[in-house]
Amino acid sequence: MKRKVNTYFALDCGKVRKNNEDRAAIIDTNDVQLLLVCDGMGGHKKGEVASQLAIDIITSSFEFDDKNTTEYKAKKVIRKVMKKANSEINNLATTNPNYADMGTTVVMAVVLEDTTLICNCGDSRAYSYSKEYGLKQLTTDQTYVQYLYSLGKIVMNTMGINPTIDYDIISIPNDYDSLLLASDGFTNMVSKKEIEQLIALEGTVKEKVDTMLQRALENGGLDNIAINLMEVDHEN
Repeated sequence: MKRKVNTYFALDCGKVRKNNEDRAAIIDTNDVQLLLVCDGMGGHKKGEVASQLAIDIITSSFEFDDKNTTEYKAKKVIRKVMKKANSEINNLATTNPNYADMGTTVVMAVVLEDTTLICNCGDSRAYSYSKEYGLKQLTTDQTYVQYLYSLGKIVMNTMGINPTIDYDIISIPNDYDSLLLASDGFTNMVSKKEIEQLIALEGTVKEKVDTMLQRALENGGLDNIAINLMEVDHEN
């Protein structure tokens, strides 16, 4: 039986920031799905340029042979697009003073027939949810808070900051009911327990995302918000 999915993403500036540096994207080729969230940083016009560049480069460079895409082939594609996006953002940041020090987080999900690959650089997150096992955080924030806590600094791994990029790729089975990608503007405002309750609500994917977004705003909305949700229709 062919897997059917429903997807939706939403972005919001939040209640404090004047411009939105978060970006998101969805590509559905019927046999392969790509979900993407990027949280740009570097100040006015820098962060949004970095995150938009990452979205544009990754989505335009994503080429799959759909039904014949194996996990090995998908990982090669992920490595290729991550390297390309990092190189182009870093090149702009180092050659144009207007974009110095800009960068962006990237969290990406590539959904194959039986397997989902999660790629993460930074502190945007991916979660899976199933009625049986509940909500599970799939990514580890690439921040070095504990090490530098005494210095009062938080250093984050991001795309574009360096000529080379470090990122994690994990593989999970497609035994979940929902897949959620979000920037820290959402995850810092909404607790894991709240996320689990919201994702379990009845309603369409759009209704759930809109409710999640509203909750983040109600809880403070201190940063830009990006939410990208995919649900699997097991009754198809």
